[in-house]
Amino acid sequence: MSGAIGHQNASYRQGLVLGLTMAEIMLLLVFSLLIAVGVALATERVRREEMTQRLQNAEAVAAADGAVVDAIKRNPHLSEFLDRPAPASAQAVDEFWRTLVESDEIVDAMERHGVSRSVLRQGSEYVAKVLELRKQGIDPDKAARGAALASAIDDVLPDAAKRTPEQIAALIGRGIAVSDPHDEARAQDGHNWPPIINLSEADGYFFATRSAELRPGFESKLRTTVVDRLIDIAASFHVDVIEVIGHTDERPINGGLSNLDRELSLVMAGASGVGALQPADNAGLGLARALAVVRVLSADPRLRNFRILPLSGAQLIGTDGRLTRWEGQGDVPERRRIEIRMRKST
Repeated sequence: MSGAIGHQNASYRQGLVLGLTMAEIMLLLVFSLLIAVGVALATERVRREEMTQRLQNAEAVAAADGAVVDAIKRNPHLSEFLDRPAPASAQAVDEFWRTLVESDEIVDAMERHGVSRSVLRQGSEYVAKVLELRKQGIDPDKAARGAALASAIDDVLPDAAKRTPEQIAALIGRGIAVSDPHDEARAQDGHNWPPIINLSEADGYFFATRSAELRPGFESKLRTTVVDRLIDIAASFHVDVIEVIGHTDERPINGGLSNLDRELSLVMAGASGVGALQPADNAGLGLARALAVVRVLSADPRLRNFRILPLSGAQLIGTDGRLTRWEGQGDVPERRRIEIRMRKST
């Protein structure tokens, strides 16, 4: 019986390797081969993508190099420099590169002033004419202004070409004298003063309480409407001095010592703010406030040719221009004011 069972087991184990039949082994081998082929294909695909990317990068570099070569060919000086049979010295290369950079900076500067590269390329002869004018001592700006004036004179004076410059200047002078109403007023009463600009707290021009610091609204008006009015007055009355006078009411300032002797020059020079000023009386407060206004006006480039002076009227001068009577009127916004007067320096 046991011999029969052993024979059957031996027959069952025939055709088995590691417990697998030949068919199962073949399937396992095929599956392994498929996995190996898949890995090989994936690796090849990655390599192919890398090579494609490298090829594209190389083409981009080649295109850029081609653009540079074309630019070099279009520049005769650079092309001649590179085509020399003997190698250029390092000094020559540096000098050429420095010239190239300077030229580009010059072109950029011209473009910032509204002259495009195409205009520079086409209008080089006009630039040469301007340089020739400068060599002859002629200012192109003055020449352009002179041409505009000549054209305007030709429009109103048909026979201007027949007159000398002296005759034309005399005609213009007589015309100005006739058309200036202020000259006529001066001829009648002997003088004609420019109007006084009055900026009082009653009209909304505020400082900080007992301080020379300008309120933002006051400072904004100084930079705009007040400066515009000063320029108009100067054009009409031919004045070049601006006097800024600080006035206060009769309320006393209590306590503290004045530091104006030490700080005024620093504030005027811009080294300190007006908030650093500590007046001990109304005369000092009026001067400090006048100085605050002077600083704002002096910062405007339109007034750079004017002499701007700070002055103090303290509580001595009323709104009618007369000396006060020291009646102790107290809080009077109309008297807390800045007056701006204009006059000639001579």
